Amino acid sequence: MRKEIICELDDLDGWLKKIDSVFPLQNIIDRNIERESIVDYYRKSSAVYTYLHSYHGCVHMALSPDGIFRKGGFYGQLNEIAGQINRPQVKNVLELGCGKGFNLLFLAGRFPDVHFSGIDITDKHLAVAQKKSSSVRNLNIAYGDFHQLHYADASFDLIFELEAVCHARNSRQVLSEVFRVLKKGGRFLLYDGFRANDFEALPEHLKKAAIVVEKSLAVDRFEKIDCWIKTAEEEGFTLKINKDLSRTIMPNLARLQVWALRYFSNYYLSKILLGIFKQYTLMNCAAVLLMPFTLHNGAHAYYHMALEK
Repeated sequence: MRKEIICELDDLDGWLKKIDSVFPLQNIIDRNIERESIVDYYRKSSAVYTYLHSYHGCVHMALSPDGIFRKGGFYGQLNEIAGQINRPQVKNVLELGCGKGFNLLFLAGRFPDVHFSGIDITDKHLAVAQKKSSSVRNLNIAYGDFHQLHYADASFDLIFELEAVCHARNSRQVLSEVFRVLKKGGRFLLYDGFRANDFEALPEHLKKAAIVVEKSLAVDRFEKIDCWIKTAEEEGFTLKINKDLSRTIMPNLARLQVWALRYFSNYYLSKILLGIFKQYTLMNCAAVLLMPFTLHNGAHAYYHMALEK
């Protein structure tokens, strides 16, 4: 199903004013995002992800190369990852920020002879993931922080993440840990959001929208894409794939933006719902309303990257 999306820069100021009337923008921009902020975000946003995004527990964006959203698009990244797993040398795989286990359950079922591990810091997600995976013999899900991995050196043939390391408090530390636990020749696959390299030169209202998106998603700030690559190379990685997939997630965003537009279009309804639901639940509306603007106008981009040790 195709939905119209609002993303032209001329419309941005009006929507920023509507959001500001419900959530003062400066309060969002000034938020200090710490580890507990991230955990709290995922705890309190669970209902939004379940009922408006994916009932089956997927928390990443669906890929739609043909411009039309379909639920099968949630498997787009996983099918690409499966192509990397389907090599003789891949026997041990780790997911960073595994959430409710959607990705690992799919891959573990597809590759019964490969052992999968997953870590997450959100107790609510871990409880769901561990319950769903309790009878899966080749899958282990545990509490873990990707800043300090509790695995021995050279433990994994492949490590992947879907929209998780954007939450990193120290990107170099994460890359260093991933490099340490990867085997020689192993790959780190990422699907995540990044800032444009010329972010500071963008129009002020576009930069403001980008920061509101980041903070509303419990991200302190997206890394600039070239800074991330430079840090990865300094830690010893070689860049093998660097592909901008921003266009392919726009249909998913269009689907979500419909709900956000309904919410912010009615000031009185916005205030009533703010009194009923948790604030984090409704701050997601600000993020998905503004993300089409930030992606379409070049402040943010969604990348698939492969780094090799």
